[in-house]
Amino acid sequence: MPSPNNSAYAEPMVARRHGELDFYSFPDLEALPGLLHGVTTRQVDLAAAGPQAEPNLERLRLALGLRRLVWVRQVHGTEIVAVSGEENLPAAQADGLVTDQAGVGLLIKQADCQAVILAAPQRGVIANLHAGWRGNAAGMPAKGVEFLDERYGVAPDELYAAVSPSLGACCGEFVNWREELPQWFAQFKVGENHFDLESATRHQLEASGVRPERIFTSGKCTVCDQDFYSYRRDKTTARFATVVALRE
Repeated sequence: MPSPNNSAYAEPMVARRHGELDFYSFPDLEALPGLLHGVTTRQVDLAAAGPQAEPNLERLRLALGLRRLVWVRQVHGTEIVAVSGEENLPAAQADGLVTDQAGVGLLIKQADCQAVILAAPQRGVIANLHAGWRGNAAGMPAKGVEFLDERYGVAPDELYAAVSPSLGACCGEFVNWREELPQWFAQFKVGENHFDLESATRHQLEASGVRPERIFTSGKCTVCDQDFYSYRRDKTTARFATVVALRE
């Protein structure tokens, strides 16, 4: 079963439209002053690299009214990059982005993996983490919290966190889990070979000091929900995305 959501709202995510594009967003994050975020749908495919991706990325940037949109080449690791200037990042290999610059959208591409937003808008700092099952097992959610503390002095209990639509426990089957997952992951096993990755992320965030009532989960499985791209369902390389930014 999906993790319980501590949201004060009836729906953990709601449909929104910015410009010409459809998005989903967390009402709890929308209530935070100075924060902008959105999860795209299958309306745009953000998988391609280079010139082929530029039109959709530009549509996304304009729809959200951002000065810049930055992303990295995700490799299912735990490297985190701080965006502080006009860096040319798409060639970099990493799985996390953080910034204290307003108007800069941090983009994570997805097709079943989680994007984990960490936000301290009152401190002017945000992060966006790519956490597939490999990254989750390697502790990426906790590493993101630690990075913000060490680099920007943001205490874990100052953070808000949101976990995007991703592979749900209903479809999170890992038949080779004994070889692929660490022993501590067994506490998130549901059924014979299924795992609740959303709960694993929540566990890491709470253990890192993020307050439980400030952690919001989507409750949406990308395999089941046709609004999103899913590699497990479709066996294609198409990607949707989660974006977060500080408003200018």
